[in-house]
Amino acid sequence: MAVCLLAPAGLRAQESKDGNFEEVGLNFDLRHIGNAARASAVTAATRGLVLEDQRLTVGVDIAVSRTLGRNTLKLAGSVGYDFYRRNERLNRERIELRGEVGMNVGPCLAEVTARLDRRQSDLERIGFVNLPGEDSVRNTETVQVYRVEGRCGYVYGLRPSFGYEHSRGDNSNPLRDISDNKGNRVFGGLAYDHPVVGKAKLTYEREKVDFVNRVPGPLALSTGYRVDEMRLQLSRDIGTAITAEAMIAYNWLKPDDSAAPDFKGTTWRLGATFRAGNRLQIRALTERSLRPSLGGEALYSKQSFNEVRGTFALSERLTASGGFNISKLDYSGAQANFGPLLEEDKFRRIFAGMTMRTSRRLELTLEGGHEKRDGTGAIYDYSGGYVGLRGRLKL
Repeated sequence: MAVCLLAPAGLRAQESKDGNFEEVGLNFDLRHIGNAARASAVTAATRGLVLEDQRLTVGVDIAVSRTLGRNTLKLAGSVGYDFYRRNERLNRERIELRGEVGMNVGPCLAEVTARLDRRQSDLERIGFVNLPGEDSVRNTETVQVYRVEGRCGYVYGLRPSFGYEHSRGDNSNPLRDISDNKGNRVFGGLAYDHPVVGKAKLTYEREKVDFVNRVPGPLALSTGYRVDEMRLQLSRDIGTAITAEAMIAYNWLKPDDSAAPDFKGTTWRLGATFRAGNRLQIRALTERSLRPSLGGEALYSKQSFNEVRGTFALSERLTASGGFNISKLDYSGAQANFGPLLEEDKFRRIFAGMTMRTSRRLELTLEGGHEKRDGTGAIYDYSGGYVGLRGRLKL
């Protein structure tokens, strides 16, 4: 899910480019956060946190791309650490790693990809635990995704494809391991590429998600679900000014037990990028998705996300950016065994920034934003903003 958080990660993995390429950078992100607890004043005090805080994130990023004959290797990642001045319990590593290997054998291509994300959980994404003396705030969440896909055919025309994906989400806090989950997905279909028409891909996919630590326990009736999906993906460049992509799917989701309702309906991801010359770029995105619940007492969540963001080059060295997004989450099968019930969330965010390239190696960005949350009951509601300075030095 593409979500712009109020206080985004200070370290961001650089995308590896095509061809032979390598790059290493040093990063920092210093910001004042008006609501570091991501909660009301009462909820923050109950969790043992203070609202206003300062956070420094430092680290290193790397991007590597290699062409080995007809085969490719790509690596991208960032490794860093968050330091909070007042809420020291939130100090944690922040790791984001991506890898991709492409192997060509005759007219067939096999792609193997891996992704690892590890960091302190965003506090607005984990349910409130009302257990006196228990520290439910400290939680390192780790998400892993491994995918293998094979395609046969030539560059243009029809190509059959098939694959397998394994994913898992883990929480370090014993109070939250009831939401640890693993998923296994198989898929197959047809892809079509044309230099004028664009790209299309039709697939049938089936995924089984299991919450491995919910039996026995109060969530024993929310142990997993199966989802079948018919998915159509399209992408095309419209002239040189517009790039559009679309994913539309119909889903049949059936829980293993009766604690959550079935879901039958559409999900989608529609996006477009508009470029006016070399100075202005506007990106619009709308998305609806289904995801397992890693942070709360629920089986899965229905998430909608809408965003518009843009950049404008004021000069060769100075670029302005800004945007807003609105998101909503509905938690199916939500329960309240350990804290107040959380059935839905609504977020509204605005953000803006100014980036200066002081040299070919150093880039500085001054940015700020504001967020408002409306959850189930006033205990989850809050608002807050941030201002910060981040930079990257290319080595």
